[in-house]
Amino acid sequence: MILNTDITDEEKLVLLLSNPYLTESHRNDIKLIILNNKNINPGEIYSIVLANEVAGFAFKNSNAPYIFPDKININLHNFYRQTAFKNILILRETLAVLKLLSDNKIAAVPLKGATASDLLFNDFGIYPSGDIDILVHPSKLSESKKTLCDHGGFTQIQETSEQDLLSNHYHLIFRKNNLLLEVHWNLVKRYFSIPADFWWQGSKEFEWNGINTFALAIEQYILYNIFRLFDHCFHPLRFFILLGGIIEQNVDNINWDRLINVASHYKMKKLVVFTLRLLKDMFNTNIPKKIIEKEYCGYNFFKTLVFSGIFSGIQKQHQRMMLYTVLLIELKTVFNILVKRIFPSKGELRLRYNISSKSKKIYLYYIFNPFLLLFKKTK
Repeated sequence: MILNTDITDEEKLVLLLSNPYLTESHRNDIKLIILNNKNINPGEIYSIVLANEVAGFAFKNSNAPYIFPDKININLHNFYRQTAFKNILILRETLAVLKLLSDNKIAAVPLKGATASDLLFNDFGIYPSGDIDILVHPSKLSESKKTLCDHGGFTQIQETSEQDLLSNHYHLIFRKNNLLLEVHWNLVKRYFSIPADFWWQGSKEFEWNGINTFALAIEQYILYNIFRLFDHCFHPLRFFILLGGIIEQNVDNINWDRLINVASHYKMKKLVVFTLRLLKDMFNTNIPKKIIEKEYCGYNFFKTLVFSGIFSGIQKQHQRMMLYTVLLIELKTVFNILVKRIFPSKGELRLRYNISSKSKKIYLYYIFNPFLLLFKKTK
């Protein structure tokens, strides 16, 4: 068995069925689990699969061997078809956005979602996307906004003041009909301080469906997706799958020494090593032994915490984030981060609790913020 961790057989099957690169060894693991446990609960597997947005992967892998009853297989097939249809629509709009920006001399990097379905997995039905995400340079942000609104049919969502977003966040949000577009100028926020120029270092221009666009350097792409996992409390499972896919598809081009050196420079090394080791445990992802062989204090505790979120859901996100912050970020930066979480700026507070820039409620939230961090449940 590849997976070396104390979880139920249903949970092991979820991880195996979610692997986009299912090998004969994985299939044998699945068969062995089913052979040794006649009481496998397919309904539990199905529920976890849906909660973690990996129905498309499970559908592709569930017939090798047979696991689900016909009704669940039909439902998984429907999810696969719906995901494919939505991704094709989003991809079409993504390409239109990239062409519009390219025609106006604005360099942009497409991120995750339908882009990953096409370029990474070559299957529109397995990796769901909810919106379009692109990266532009901060110097082009104002021009991008004007171009998208004047010529792309987008309208900027201004539920939160733009100044709060610019000073405390890392993207602006635009809407076109039922589609959302997030325009990033940075790919990390709050916990780490990385200059926006960093993400463009080593980026390469390439042609995609007849459109000139840009791709992040592979080390930057890995760091971004590790931060994204961390920022979402290592949930849902599909975020792990995207990171694993990026590594597997680019393993010969990854400069691992550069990745670790950059992570260390920006105080992300503990987080990066933990996440890569966890990915190895979950999917046997192709990661050099030298990266993950060193003992990691608290690794098993945090692995259990991550798995509890994946398999049982996350009830109190703020409390989890405080735990992850303490042990996954370099200790010398933890104090400053916790202080900023407990006593944030007004802009951060408005973003966190969706408070109007004119509302006087912000003062109440400022007083009760420490208690909300500890006791507020997330849906």
